[in-house]
Amino acid sequence: MSDNKQETEVFEMASGDISIWVDGGIHLKVNTPGRDPVELGEQEALELGELLVRLVNEQRA
Repeated sequence: MSDNKQETEVFEMASGDISIWVDGGIHLKVNTPGRDPVELGEQEALELGELLVRLVNEQRA
């Protein structure tokens, strides 16, 4: 992540299986053993999409 003095905000989803943060760009990391896929329900998928759109809009501002 960032070496900045300010701490980078990390968003976690799917019980911590997904981490998202902004450090020059939007980073998304899957935190599962063996790089297994993460299954999202409808609500989690919507929340992920909304978060990504919000982060993009903040980057544009």
